Amino acid sequence: MQDRMKVSTIQMSMLVGSLLIASNMNTMPTAITMAAQQDAWFAYLFPIPYGIFMAYLMWRLMRFNPDKNMYEMMQYSCGKWLGGLLNGILIAYLTLDLISQLRIYSDFFSSSILLRTPQIYILLMTMLLLSYYAGGSMEHLFRTNVVFILLFLSLYALTPLFLLNEIDLHKLKPFLSGGAVQPLKGGVLALSSFTDLIIFGSFLHHVRKPRDIYIAMKTGVIYSAMMLTIWLFCVVGVISPILSSRVLYIGWILVQQIHVTDFLDRIDLFLISLYVPVLLIKFAALYIAILTGIASYTKKKKFDFINLPMGIVITILAAISFDNTDEVSLFYAFGMLPISFGVQILFLGSLFIGLAFRRQKSMPPDMRLSGYGIGVWLTLAGAMAVIFAGTMVGNMRGIYGNISSTLFICFLVLCVYMSFQEYNKFAAQGKNG
Repeated sequence: MQDRMKVSTIQMSMLVGSLLIASNMNTMPTAITMAAQQDAWFAYLFPIPYGIFMAYLMWRLMRFNPDKNMYEMMQYSCGKWLGGLLNGILIAYLTLDLISQLRIYSDFFSSSILLRTPQIYILLMTMLLLSYYAGGSMEHLFRTNVVFILLFLSLYALTPLFLLNEIDLHKLKPFLSGGAVQPLKGGVLALSSFTDLIIFGSFLHHVRKPRDIYIAMKTGVIYSAMMLTIWLFCVVGVISPILSSRVLYIGWILVQQIHVTDFLDRIDLFLISLYVPVLLIKFAALYIAILTGIASYTKKKKFDFINLPMGIVITILAAISFDNTDEVSLFYAFGMLPISFGVQILFLGSLFIGLAFRRQKSMPPDMRLSGYGIGVWLTLAGAMAVIFAGTMVGNMRGIYGNISSTLFICFLVLCVYMSFQEYNKFAAQGKNG
């Protein structure tokens, strides 16, 4: 049932992490290393500006009408028929996204962990859990997420320390010697990892103030990019770029390489116990976004009546839509990117054009660019500058690539620091205001 509870900025920021990190740790590194080889770990710098831009768009939407989600705004701005058609296109895209991710998830479990469990049982049990969360309050999802994502981030951030004896820097070198094409190709593929951010438009009516959604999404995007960069660094440094581009569930292979003394050589079982809940929370958020879109066609704006039937449809489609694991993995890594950008440009472009013609008075701006906000953009520009400078001179001498990579790490860490400082500043302003 669609409730109107309000969520805090930290809860929304934590949901961004659940949405972006866990689902892109297992199979996406294979596609990115296939494109960028040893420079794959630079890839997640490029989606950050896209994520911040999406945060800005959500802020603008909330300023138009803070009590509506993007589906309701679409029907208001473009009319019942055209708005309903555009909402249907977005719902179909989100359904395709959820189906592909559920299929990858079920294939992974049935082939790597629960070897004797039929895939359809995994899908059914997963969908029952998603239906349970969709049938309750959004408070359940957000509070559960805060608990698991904090444990998840704190433990997975220590992955380089766990793998210290396994990381071989020679597998990462020579840094940036392949030219600018490799990091760019990896960055383009990494963009597809962040396209799920559009589902936050379904939760706009749960946010207290427009600036909250901007700061939450911006902070979440930046720390998620940092976590995925660390993960890709470990994947390439431990497994090697050649093997990483050929192994399907490379994230699972990486976790299995963790051996903390001879007595703690099954850390992977503990890590997977944190990975799965965060991944399921992401699926639940995506599923609720789909149901919220369907509920926009009704007057009561509730989706209890469609919850279980839609869950059954998605389960069946996830089981029959793809022939094998390779097909769905390639589709998710390469095929979803053009579909995502096509649908999002059509949907958001039509929405903002329709709202402009309505000429509705928006809320006054509640956010100004702070010094820390400027610092975020300066550090992002610096990180991109050293990458492209490194690609120009990295093939001349190895020391140039080493310097560029070190500067890249420094700029990325500074970007995360500036982002958290900006978050703290706006949080303090919110308490005082």
